[in-house]
Amino acid sequence: MKVLIVEDQTSISELIAINLIRMGYDCTVAHNGKIAADLIEENTYDLILLDIMLPEIDGYELIKYIEPMSTPVIFITAKGSLKDRVKGLHMGADDYIVKPFETEEMIARVESVLRRVGKGKTLFEIDNVKIDIIQRIVKKDDQPVLLTVKEFDLLVMLPSFFREFSIR
Repeated sequence: MKVLIVEDQTSISELIAINLIRMGYDCTVAHNGKIAADLIEENTYDLILLDIMLPEIDGYELIKYIEPMSTPVIFITAKGSLKDRVKGLHMGADDYIVKPFETEEMIARVESVLRRVGKGKTLFEIDNVKIDIIQRIVKKDDQPVLLTVKEFDLLVMLPSFFREFSIR
């Protein structure tokens, strides 16, 4: 999954990128709206995390540019008033996160939006264990692990399981 992070504060963009990379996402960072527009023109992304207050082109202008592409967008911004949140959602954002935010919640919101648009992760790799949610297969050291239907369902219903092991 390719994620574009559009955030002018380096410390925040790095925090977001590090945590999403740990979850298996391929992240690109743009520190202003102009660079983001160029990247969006040249590449395809599964999700865009977008700040509103950006140099050159702000997030409100950028989302108008993104909307025809049907790429899901989550605003991540310090603009937290009810009016701002409603405006962002009405402009086409799929979700809205107010800074400061908890990393775990941000990851959950990313996963939720991707699930809703049918782009959720279906293959997880944790050390030497691979889990394919679509084919319902678990392999350890490339050898199949036999699980009952209930065991497999429990395994994939525990997203915290994936976070805990992928971060270590």
